Amino acid sequence: MDEKKVELQGIKSSNEDNVYTNTPMELHGRRKLFTNERIITKDNVIQVLNALLPRHMRNRSEEVYLEKYGRGIQPILNRYKKYNSEVNNKICANIANQIVTFKKAEFAGKPIQYVSRGNKKSIPKKVEKLNSMMLSEGKQSKDMELAYWMFTCGVGYRLVLNDKALSVLRKELYDEAPFEIYILDPRNTFAIRTNDVTQRIIAGVTYVFLDELQNEVEYTVYTANEVFTIRGTTLNASNIVRMAVHNIGIVPLLEYPCNSVYMGAFEVVLPLLDAYNTTMSNRLDGIEQFIQALMVFEGVDVSQETLDEAKSTGAIKLPPTMDGRSGHLYYLNEQLDQSQTQTLVDDIYQTILQIVGMPSQGNANTSDSSNNGAVIMKNGWWNSEARRLETVGMWKEAETNFLKIALKICADSDALTGISVSDVEPKFAANNYEDLLVKTQSFSTLRTSGCSPLQAFKYSHLGNDPESDAIEFEAYQETLAEDLDELPTHVHADDVGGEDE
Repeated sequence: MDEKKVELQGIKSSNEDNVYTNTPMELHGRRKLFTNERIITKDNVIQVLNALLPRHMRNRSEEVYLEKYGRGIQPILNRYKKYNSEVNNKICANIANQIVTFKKAEFAGKPIQYVSRGNKKSIPKKVEKLNSMMLSEGKQSKDMELAYWMFTCGVGYRLVLNDKALSVLRKELYDEAPFEIYILDPRNTFAIRTNDVTQRIIAGVTYVFLDELQNEVEYTVYTANEVFTIRGTTLNASNIVRMAVHNIGIVPLLEYPCNSVYMGAFEVVLPLLDAYNTTMSNRLDGIEQFIQALMVFEGVDVSQETLDEAKSTGAIKLPPTMDGRSGHLYYLNEQLDQSQTQTLVDDIYQTILQIVGMPSQGNANTSDSSNNGAVIMKNGWWNSEARRLETVGMWKEAETNFLKIALKICADSDALTGISVSDVEPKFAANNYEDLLVKTQSFSTLRTSGCSPLQAFKYSHLGNDPESDAIEFEAYQETLAEDLDELPTHVHADDVGGEDE
């Protein structure tokens, strides 16, 4: 095996956060990392890492750029003007942050609940227990963090570990759920796939810096059944400091792509975002240059003392010229047409919203006589919903693997048994585009036509968790029937509610 050493200077330099994003980058999504190996072992893990790290470093540099861009460290901050450089406004209208915040809140702002599939009567209670475990682990907040990285860098990573495997270091991890959930920084994480038609993930890699100078790095490589820890300034077999077995059967480091090309939410409109910042900066420059216009004295010589007096009094008296004509005083300025600039700014902004799939927030008129659903649909919310559904489709595949790991750990620890992935389905809270009256009418019609409560709740979209709603509905019906059965048989309906006088 070739134990080629890889210096980590590239990682060190790209991890600095105190520099501006000077030059705009041309980005088109992240790259998948492939290997010809079919399994990662202690014999080939160093060789595979040496081969894939340069490709990961290209992804990392782009992810560092995108994360800084989303925080407002954008190329406009390093703006340079060759002429009239003393007037150089640097306006960063951080629309990238607006896009990520909106996408994250729309997708993961409400908890992702699990509902049962099929007709097994024992499954709903087990799914309810599974939801309680996720609540104890704070899964919603971690989903929000995962969504932030996914919409910013184009991909996010989740790590799921067994409490028992961590109990050696942290005994306090034991709680209602036998597993722990961690969200990893995609800048320091990547997945290794097989270079074949399946493109299976056979390993997940994450690393941390062990010192402030970032000369020493600790890699952790997770495979389907093992975990390797590699520590040092270079990559070679002698730096493998730990090997352990977790026996989950699936790589516990999960990849959540934003789309099929691993492109962030605002990445596709980076040129327009830069153009928006430049236009806003030039606009303010035009206003400032107009205010600071130069005063021109035509045909008259004015002393510095006279000029200082004019500044203090706000007026000046010009003597006649040698030929008897009066002198001429005026400001040298050329004002920017603000109306045309506003038209350009609005056009750029609306184009950005249309491309990324966000609703219009500018000239939307919501004070008409149509219902709320129609107004929302016509103002671009349906475009946003279509993008959300695309993200849901990408998320479900990774979420299925997450459920496989979680349920496997639960079964091994006897915390939750008798339930499989096919019995559970993630339910994403959708926005309410239809009016409540329409939904209740649909529910009533479905029940009247003979549909079960579960089917009626599912098809009418009356709630975000039809399984729980159906259980509560049936429990209420049973309680109501028991109350009616307890009434004395000799009591008439007209007598219920009061005594005879």
